[in-house]
Amino acid sequence: MKTFNLTSIFLLASLLLSGCSVDHFSLFQSDAPAPVQVDHQKPAPKHGDVSARKAAFFASMKPVVMRENNRIRELREELYAIRALRHPGKAKLKLVARVARDYQLELKGEPDAAFWQELLVRVDEVPLEMALVQAANESAWGSSRFAREGNNYFGQWCFKKGCGLVPNQRAADATHEVRRFAGVDESVRAYMYNINTSGAYAEFRSIRHSLRVQSRPLDAESLVYGLRSYSELGMTYVEMIRSMIRSNRELIANS
Repeated sequence: MKTFNLTSIFLLASLLLSGCSVDHFSLFQSDAPAPVQVDHQKPAPKHGDVSARKAAFFASMKPVVMRENNRIRELREELYAIRALRHPGKAKLKLVARVARDYQLELKGEPDAAFWQELLVRVDEVPLEMALVQAANESAWGSSRFAREGNNYFGQWCFKKGCGLVPNQRAADATHEVRRFAGVDESVRAYMYNINTSGAYAEFRSIRHSLRVQSRPLDAESLVYGLRSYSELGMTYVEMIRSMIRSNRELIANS
């Protein structure tokens, strides 16, 4: 599954505010938290108070990203516990097979070492700083039409008529729409699912796995190098996100 992005539309707004010069989506929806909505009716801070506006955005998005990462972490720990068993029962293997399907892998027979590695490479967290900064960039700090009307904070497209919002400047021969989500939590979950399964982000997952093997923290600035395919801007996008992470790190930590 490839996700297309709206980076070029919101790049200028994001840079000014930053301070720097699908339809597969069934992943454990039954245990998803109740949708969290950003309050778009609440008056935003005046443009002069950029820090206050940025802090408000991070404060609204941070708990949603953390909750989804916690859900993935708990699932990952459960998989590790099953892998450690010498003879997992049928129920455990059924769970593993279901997780594998959700993460676009297939389990044939007993899971072997190669299967476990690939599954655990995919079932893993996305750094908080990276997710928050990408959300800020892709949604113009929550001010975009797609964030306000469709809870879409990560520039994800869909290709079925009526699946989302039709861009005002869409080319006459284009059929894509900007995906609509029921809530912010669903947008975050779809974003992380895409990062964890799409072939476009295999490099991201490889870097993350390397950090895990070395028992190092999931450093956002290092992992951003795996996002060159997230935008048509390529390495320019990577450097922009890295700069935004550095300039907003303290604000994120205190939000």
